[in-house]
Amino acid sequence: MKFLHLSDTHLGYHQYGLQERAADFFDVFNEAVDFALEKKVDFIIHTGDFFHSSRPSNQIILQGMEILKRLKDAKIPVFVISGNHDRGSHVRDVSPLKILQPLGLNLIDSGVLEYEGIFIGGLKYISKAGLKQLDFREVLEKFLEKMDEGFKILMLHQEFQPFFPDSKLNMFSDLPEGFDYVGIGHYHVAQPPSLINGATVVYPGSTEFTAYNEKEEEKGKGFYIIEVDNKELRTKFIKFQRRRPFLFYRFNEENSEQILKKIKDDLERGQYVKKPVLILKGTVKDLSYSDIRHLMKNEGITEEKFLHMQVNLAKDQVENSPEHTIIELEDNLIKKELQKLIGDKDLSEKVIELIDHLKTIENTDEVKKLLRENPEILDF
Repeated sequence: MKFLHLSDTHLGYHQYGLQERAADFFDVFNEAVDFALEKKVDFIIHTGDFFHSSRPSNQIILQGMEILKRLKDAKIPVFVISGNHDRGSHVRDVSPLKILQPLGLNLIDSGVLEYEGIFIGGLKYISKAGLKQLDFREVLEKFLEKMDEGFKILMLHQEFQPFFPDSKLNMFSDLPEGFDYVGIGHYHVAQPPSLINGATVVYPGSTEFTAYNEKEEEKGKGFYIIEVDNKELRTKFIKFQRRRPFLFYRFNEENSEQILKKIKDDLERGQYVKKPVLILKGTVKDLSYSDIRHLMKNEGITEEKFLHMQVNLAKDQVENSPEHTIIELEDNLIKKELQKLIGDKDLSEKVIELIDHLKTIENTDEVKKLLRENPEILDF
């Protein structure tokens, strides 16, 4: 038996407001499908966030249908759960994934399905508030009661420690023994398989960057191919070849000349099939957002060389000065209050990072330009 496991494809995400980025998400998904067809896998599991939105446009749904039709024609079924992005509301609407069921997408949001002697259990994303209303482990134990002898797969899209430190869920205590393979989505950094309570636990990560993360770059973007022979599992992570490159640099005024030279060299040496996305992150004392763009232009690093440029720089104060001490104390107080107000650590950190970024901008025109060119900044 062979199956493919991917997750968090976020189809329909127009990152930076660009159609090219929306196409990138479909490109890598199609690459995974090409691989599945070539290897003649028996089926595919997808552990949530198939779409980026619970209300994708008709065009995005149509493109999703075209991908699934390729698999249906090859008689390769797809089993999926709803993630936090694409789950529907029982009050307002159903999951958009149900629209794709006639094309071979099998939605398993809270139950067990048998496929040719293989048992596949699925549980859609449950919010922190929802988790307080149920016994998570008990729900999974009931899944096991519905599974007879055979290979047992569990699909989850959930926050687990240690990847989400504030989560109450722990894989060692909340995953009951009895499953053979547990595929988990939601965490975008791919992880090597681990053995927990007798099950092979796999995080394939997201197929593309929804926000640039150095850890994601280090681990790579791709999917897992799993081969099973008498319950012996062999897993292999397949990295995408069609992914758009992201060029990330840590920048400050002291290393600005060196970094600009490296960017220029990387552009000249790189054999990029797609225009890269440039991300600069760091701290500055005197330089403004427009100053950085001017320095880059002087080095021949123009915006036309990139699909998109994102400059995230925070103002740095002179250490040990009274002004620096006061600002640091005020900043720490503001950050603590924001964390209390927002409640979610990851979200509060994103808000704080945005505030630090905005401090580097000297006038409202630059702020407007930044938000116009980087609409994802406010996509929390």
